[in-house]
Amino acid sequence: MQNAETILSIIRRSSLSTPNYRFNRLYRNLFNVDFYMRAYQKIYAKPGNMTEGIDGGTIDGFKKQWILDIVTLMKEEKYYPQPAKRKYIPKKNGKLRPLGIPTFKDKLVQEVLRQILESVYEPIFDDNSHGFRPQRSCHTALWQVKKTCGGTNWVIEGDIKGCFDNINHERLLSILGKKIEDGRILELIRRFLQAGYFDFNIFHKSISGTPQGGILSPILANIYLHELDEHVNSLQKKYTKGRQRKVNPAYHSLNTKRWKMNKRGNYEEGKQLLKEMQQIHYGDMMDPNFIRVKYVRYADDFLICIIGNKKLASDIKHNVADFLFEHLHLELSEEKTLVTNLKNKRIRFLGYDISKTYDNSIQKLDSIGRKKRSVNGSIQLLVPNEVIYDKLKPFRKYKNKPCSFLARTNLPVLDILQAYNAEIQGFYQYYSLATDVSTKLAKFQYYHYSSLLKTVARKEKSTVNKVLKKYGVPVIRKQGTGIRMIFGVHYETKDGTKTMTYYNKGLRKKDLPVKNLEDCYGLPFVGGQLIKRINANRCEMCGDGKNELDVHHVRKLKDITRKYKKRGNKMPSWVLLMSTIQRKTLIVCESCHAKIHNGTL
Repeated sequence: MQNAETILSIIRRSSLSTPNYRFNRLYRNLFNVDFYMRAYQKIYAKPGNMTEGIDGGTIDGFKKQWILDIVTLMKEEKYYPQPAKRKYIPKKNGKLRPLGIPTFKDKLVQEVLRQILESVYEPIFDDNSHGFRPQRSCHTALWQVKKTCGGTNWVIEGDIKGCFDNINHERLLSILGKKIEDGRILELIRRFLQAGYFDFNIFHKSISGTPQGGILSPILANIYLHELDEHVNSLQKKYTKGRQRKVNPAYHSLNTKRWKMNKRGNYEEGKQLLKEMQQIHYGDMMDPNFIRVKYVRYADDFLICIIGNKKLASDIKHNVADFLFEHLHLELSEEKTLVTNLKNKRIRFLGYDISKTYDNSIQKLDSIGRKKRSVNGSIQLLVPNEVIYDKLKPFRKYKNKPCSFLARTNLPVLDILQAYNAEIQGFYQYYSLATDVSTKLAKFQYYHYSSLLKTVARKEKSTVNKVLKKYGVPVIRKQGTGIRMIFGVHYETKDGTKTMTYYNKGLRKKDLPVKNLEDCYGLPFVGGQLIKRINANRCEMCGDGKNELDVHHVRKLKDITRKYKKRGNKMPSWVLLMSTIQRKTLIVCESCHAKIHNGTL
């Protein structure tokens, strides 16, 4: 059999070269063991794999025989996914989000199906779609808004009511049937869609929707909403007209007067007229013969940005709502799907505030030396004030003074520092495209850093000044004008002593988007070391190469090592080995695996 990467590349080329090509021999790829090993390599490191499914099992103890059993069932067309285990996680608004936890074997099959479907559909997906796709992220969606939606008058803020829960199974399978002429693989996808879930030990059927938390759900949702992308593209072609706006009559009149004044030698009056011209638009903002429609979608959130009048925006909104209802059996939320005038009000998209800038004082020279007000009408991405306020709550007490984080005082100092660094780095990375990221996050950083010092001071029953004196690390100031002290911790590694300091790399706005910022799936296949270790057929503890091997997994390596250090116990040999090779996996024989779990190794 060919390896999985070769087959997937052939599928991608076929889909790209022939857009109407229909695939009729995809199911046989589910007999290829290499697909499952590739899928295992891709998903093994995710901590969620250590959460038990409905069968009570996790990824721990993975062995090749699991894959061979799956392949046997696939060949007999007898593979049926088990129901997911329903779990609830809190949302920011205080409500709970339902999450489906499949068994690990189901996750493995889902990942194989996801890779096949991605190879079929990724070449034909629309460029305006950014959610859960390779080399795309929230940042690329926001970047597209910033770069392509300048001059927008009206914005349709699209919000599909319960999108993932209301995807119609029959309609989805019908859409899949346009590209996939393979009944066996469509039947397998149907089985996953209708597998159901257990909620408090009560079985519930899946009548509609894709299971939230499932590996297959994002790609299926993108395939479903690709129909919406194509429909909005047809609206773009229908309504877009005009090469450029006609000249504003008021601007043209002032320019004519100015030309006459300069011709007569009245240069002072000409300068005055020029100042008046710079206060009004060059183009006619109400020109009915200049219309643009721009569209950006991330998962089930989308924006339609319109250069035109409000009636056109309302018509497009109703058209999209009718299409969703009639063709995809989905509804737009009337309360959240708004038509907003971007000049008067900011909109919220993917956690950013989006506004349109007007500043007549900023002028730049074009390619032939003419002054242009290039900032006017440009899109600005901003950090919302309430986001800063919410982020500051744990680090600021009632009188707006920094406070310690009590929940972290029991952690080692290095872990406290890592937790604080992870927060500010993640916060900055996400909002690094914002125009005001430096000013907004500087305020957060002040309280955040002060909270770190107070947390360590509380832990050690000391003062902030003493903590800074004890843990202070000299660093060069930003302007290079001297040295300042910043909180840092020295720690030992196999390469010697290293130092970690509080985040000190600046908060400048980034000019390019971060790709693959947070998408769980769709990332390129990397590595392969785990597969090589499994294929070596040797127990990494006792060296046995005759018996069947298991893969021992842990959720977090540092949690295992910390447990023994905290108790003051000597670390077992398997923990020392995992710590040395810095891996969350260990290839062991069944005997050694049993000893690990009963604590005798």
